[in-house]
Amino acid sequence: MNESIHPDSTPNVPWSNGDHRVRVPNTSMLPGSEKAPPASVGLLRNAVQGAHDTIDRLAESAAPAVRQLGESVAAAAETLDAKTDQLRETRNEWVESARVTVRRNPLVAVAAAVTLGAVIARITR
Repeated sequence: MNESIHPDSTPNVPWSNGDHRVRVPNTSMLPGSEKAPPASVGLLRNAVQGAHDTIDRLAESAAPAVRQLGESVAAAAETLDAKTDQLRETRNEWVESARVTVRRNPLVAVAAAVTLGAVIARITR
């Protein structure tokens, strides 16, 4: 679309229709060009600058929210770690309590295990 046809340009390139014209690209938008750029270039620059400014404003307004979200996630992670440690400690206490009970009353523990096994076997049939 932005191409000019120069009949006296060299080198001549033969076209399929036998014409010997060369297509030269429009250089009006290149730096140092003596032609003024079309009005659409100015509009495009304004649109790009407006988009850039809008993105900058959005980023500035979103930064505090992102920072707050990061702090909330970090606090939740710390709480989760503390709760995990607490649950591990509770589990360890229960396991130790069960060991002590089995050591003190081994026959009762074996009878309870057999009874539990019989109940489970009856349920799964």
